[in-house]
Amino acid sequence: MKKKSISKTEKSQTLILRAYYFNDVDSSLISSKLALAIAREINNPILQAEALEEISHIERRLGNNSKSIEASLNALKIFDSLGLKERTAASYVQLGSNSISDEDYTSAIRYLKNAESIYNISDEKGNLILTQLNLGEAYRLANKLDSAAYYFNKTLLKNESTNNTIVQGYSLGNLGMVLHAQKQYDKAEQHLKEAITILEPLGDEYSTSVYLAELGQIYAKTSKDSLAGSKLLQAYEMAHKAGLKEQIRDFSRNLTDFYKTQNKYGKALEYLEVNRIYQDSLVNKASIQKIEQLKANYEIGKRESEISLLNTITTNQRNQMILLAIGVLCISVLALLLFRSNRAIKKVNLHIAEQNTVIEKREQEKALLLKELNHRVKNNLQMISSLLSLQSHQLTGHPAQEALIAGKNRVEALSLVHRKLYQEGAETKIALREYIEELVLGLFHGYNVAFKPKFNIDHSSISIDKAIPLALIINEIVINSLKYAYKDIASPSLRIQLKEVEHQLEIDISDNGIGFAEKQVDKKNSFGLKLIQSLINQLDGSIERFNTKGTHWKIKISAD
Repeated sequence: MKKKSISKTEKSQTLILRAYYFNDVDSSLISSKLALAIAREINNPILQAEALEEISHIERRLGNNSKSIEASLNALKIFDSLGLKERTAASYVQLGSNSISDEDYTSAIRYLKNAESIYNISDEKGNLILTQLNLGEAYRLANKLDSAAYYFNKTLLKNESTNNTIVQGYSLGNLGMVLHAQKQYDKAEQHLKEAITILEPLGDEYSTSVYLAELGQIYAKTSKDSLAGSKLLQAYEMAHKAGLKEQIRDFSRNLTDFYKTQNKYGKALEYLEVNRIYQDSLVNKASIQKIEQLKANYEIGKRESEISLLNTITTNQRNQMILLAIGVLCISVLALLLFRSNRAIKKVNLHIAEQNTVIEKREQEKALLLKELNHRVKNNLQMISSLLSLQSHQLTGHPAQEALIAGKNRVEALSLVHRKLYQEGAETKIALREYIEELVLGLFHGYNVAFKPKFNIDHSSISIDKAIPLALIINEIVINSLKYAYKDIASPSLRIQLKEVEHQLEIDISDNGIGFAEKQVDKKNSFGLKLIQSLINQLDGSIERFNTKGTHWKIKISAD
């Protein structure tokens, strides 16, 4: 039986449907791009716009947000040129939602306002109220609270006639969050309770848990501690049951802060640990998604290269047939030789391009993993610092408290190195000027010192292997000055100077304190000085101490 052939219009429509239902993103993207090519070939603008909308969804799944926005804008232009107002408005709403996801609230508001102006004229499917609800949320996230409240009140008024339960619940809940931010606690509490009453029976655990947590924070601010703890725990347990990882992370942080204000440090530590676990889990998830996106983009590029190569071969074969028809043997032979040479060059270039892609992908993965490693180390060190800080609160007045605080400062000095590496990328060099200033200012803040240190540090950098022991040395010297040097000193000062001279770093740290007696070496500072000397030996450097109108330390280490 002879199979019925399908038209190019039907083929383009089928490819769009295949792209929508495919689980494999690279196959979906190739299918939707073929649909777009056919739609352009037959000059069908609506099919072109629908294919572009599908491409936009797939590119967003791949994390290619700029390509996704470009495809959506091209679809929007087509619908607008055809005068399809409600399809144009739907494209504006999609762009607005994508902009909210990208935290670009200014663009989100602009796109949603355009959609609102169209739906005000034509709204056959009742999309105006949903668009205004999204506008209110965009204004809330942009911290434009008066505009947000205006739109949520507008949707509540409009919903009196449509009676949409979901719209009612979201409008009340989000308006409650706005009123909370405006410190209208009584009204906020009332709206949030109504939203929870509507949405909880519908099984909307995400929104219900968010509104419960918001209600708990209102109770905490209005000194209703029992209610605050109850609502925060209810939100946390609901999020945990539903597997909402981001909410578990956020609610455990809220519980940690709440229990700290109640001086329940055991409970605070318990939820701080939960917060750390879920924070690391979400970071891991983002990293894995990024690696998978890189792999998917690589596979898509490879597949498109293969298709392009096949198209090129087909075109060249057609040209050969034309040349053979002419019957000029010498030209045909020459064309064949040129074809073979060209094909060999393309194969070599394609192979080189593939190898370069693989190398680039591996370098990206390596950089991503190194950055993740520094992030993990920073998180773990900050966790240790938090534990030491919490433990020191429980030992107030105990001799061990000072040792715990000293240990906490040393851990924070180490954490600062890895935070710098995480913020600045995969480099293993630390810029000393910003690093030392941040380290010392952090110590001044921690000891509640009123005066400011003076810095004269050049733009030198040092490897992480040397930055860590140098950080600990500076930490010990500065803390010693802050603790012991300025008793009865009217105008205290601390100067730190660093310069590079002939491949050697010279660091001078001086104060105008009471000096550094040898008896103090034996009593107060023996461990600190032993630690400094051990670290200097590790760096193959030297350190000298002078007592001239205070204490002056001179450190020399290799800059290489």
